Amino acid sequence: MSIVTLEINGRKVQGNLEDTILDVCNKNGIHIPTLCHFEGLIDVGICRMCLVEVRGAKGLLPACVTKAKDGMVVTTENEKIFALRRSNLEMLFSERNHFCMFCEKSGDCELQKLAYEHGLDHVRYGFFWPSLPMDMSRKYFLYDQNRCILCRRCVRACEEIAGHAVLTVKDRGPKSMVCPDDDLPFNESTCVSCGTCLQVCPTGALADRKSSYVGRQAQMTRNKSTCTFCSIGCEIEISSRDGEPLRVEGIFGQGPTKGVLCSSGRFEPLFECRKRRKSPLICREGVTKPASLPEALAYVADKIKYFGIDSFAGLISSRATNEAASQFKRLFGDNTFLIDPSGTPLGNAFISDIDDADCIAVVGVNLDDDFKAASSFVKRAANRGANLVVVGSSGKRVNLRASCHLQEDDECNLGKILERASKPIVIYGPDTGSSMMEFLWKLRPGVRQIGLAFGSNSRGIEKLGIKPWEGDKKYKGVYVLLADLVLPDTVSAFLSNVDFVAIQSCYEGETAVRADVFLPSRAWYERTGTYVNTENRVGQLERVPQSLPIAPPDEEVVLRLYSLLN
Repeated sequence: MSIVTLEINGRKVQGNLEDTILDVCNKNGIHIPTLCHFEGLIDVGICRMCLVEVRGAKGLLPACVTKAKDGMVVTTENEKIFALRRSNLEMLFSERNHFCMFCEKSGDCELQKLAYEHGLDHVRYGFFWPSLPMDMSRKYFLYDQNRCILCRRCVRACEEIAGHAVLTVKDRGPKSMVCPDDDLPFNESTCVSCGTCLQVCPTGALADRKSSYVGRQAQMTRNKSTCTFCSIGCEIEISSRDGEPLRVEGIFGQGPTKGVLCSSGRFEPLFECRKRRKSPLICREGVTKPASLPEALAYVADKIKYFGIDSFAGLISSRATNEAASQFKRLFGDNTFLIDPSGTPLGNAFISDIDDADCIAVVGVNLDDDFKAASSFVKRAANRGANLVVVGSSGKRVNLRASCHLQEDDECNLGKILERASKPIVIYGPDTGSSMMEFLWKLRPGVRQIGLAFGSNSRGIEKLGIKPWEGDKKYKGVYVLLADLVLPDTVSAFLSNVDFVAIQSCYEGETAVRADVFLPSRAWYERTGTYVNTENRVGQLERVPQSLPIAPPDEEVVLRLYSLLN
């Protein structure tokens, strides 16, 4: 890669040929203030905060969109530049309502931080402050136009990172506003509440309902973990306070989706409405009473001894960690079954490979509903011109971007389309028919393929030799390790014909009513251990630090039961 050498503030520095002046400065530890710039987004030079002086140029130039050239002499700080940046900040504060003391973002706001850096204690211009609407129609976060600085980071992120291309800017001048689609309320638009715009917003224009006004980021604990709500296993960072998770963010550039999240991983877990149960229950002769963990485990052990271990089945959900599943298999042996198996063979490619594909075929999977983070990769590939082929249906929003629709069994035409592409990739899911799967299998290794598995950790649990549950055998007793999975109807019907039922779950309600013994399980943010995602990558779960006692890990509960039986 070619190298360019510049002189910045009297210092010789180097960068790559395609770098901007801002890129070179960032690589060499030279600070330049920015607002519209965000790593990973195409720069547009709107905010004018990164203006620099380049010898020989007419006027100041925005560093974020000016290519670095060999021999350039650049000045990033002097009285003229500082005064212009301060003036730009004054205009931003005068155009919209940025009363920091009343803003949820105060203390974490990039605009406020730059105001402090430039000693802004008053504004010389008049305050326009038009009365602009707030959109509170979304369940998880709101949009306040009065605090928007029109940096367009949200607009660009919605298209370039999330792939949805929902946001745009309407009108011009003081009337300019960011809006979804044709200026619809967010709840009526094509917005899917993935929250990417929220994560990149530099001010309080976008605020989520869960973490607002409960503390600044510096007062929160931040820890990295893995999303447990589908088999993609996105890497996440959880912000918490006093043991309660308040915000989930993607880690840009890391994990299977490089920071892209969906509403199922970012918001829905924070708004869980099922009632949590943290202590055991025992039901005897129709009367349910609280019990200690040793008492509850002893009761389960007595029942297993009475019926015999071969008459007991262990049903485990894919929300369980590999560590818990290993102990579970050790306890129940060949009578251990996975409630929600993957249903999808392993592929030979990664989700990130979609970015360089020129043809994408989606088969047997509803990306809109079941694998929303993967749908972002497909949509943004279609946005940049990749040929998208949908076999059957892949959800309304993905279908709209397809250039070709094929019937579910149209293997012939699918093969012809893939042959014409130079970098094809196929994404298949649990609903792919056996005939189509055989056809796709024959295309390997020439055609890259991504298999999207059903069940969060089904790949990891199946690797331990745990078979899918088919419900075709009768048992005297059943132990169900649900973790935070909702009890499936098929399992619920099966349990009604079993003499003894023990359920280990985070939540009561239907699960507690069905159980002769209810045992507590840790919630998603309390777990440690590992998951294996749909690509066969191992993801690490790290729990949010807790200030109060919590239930033992699932594997410890199962191990205690094993010890009572041996």
